[in-house]
Amino acid sequence: MVDQVGRAIAKADGADYDSDRPRHRKLALVALGPLARPTKAMIDAAHEAVWFDGFLVNRRADFEKAVRAMIRAAMES
Repeated sequence: MVDQVGRAIAKADGADYDSDRPRHRKLALVALGPLARPTKAMIDAAHEAVWFDGFLVNRRADFEKAVRAMIRAAMES
C-alpha cells in the first residue's frame, strides 16, 4: 500500500518514483497516517456500508465498499 500511494504521489508531482523511492515512501506514510485514526464520519460511512436492513452483511465486497467509503469520507473532510 505504501508503494502504491508513493507511486501516486510521484505521478501527481511529475516525478519518477524509483528515482527517489525513500522520499516518496515517506510522503506516502504521512498521507496514510490520518487513516489510522478514523473520524466519526469515516466510522459512520463504514458502518452504513456494511449494514443492510438492520443485518450485518458478511461478504468481502461489503467490506471493500466500507473501506472505499471511509477513504472518500477522509478525502472530503
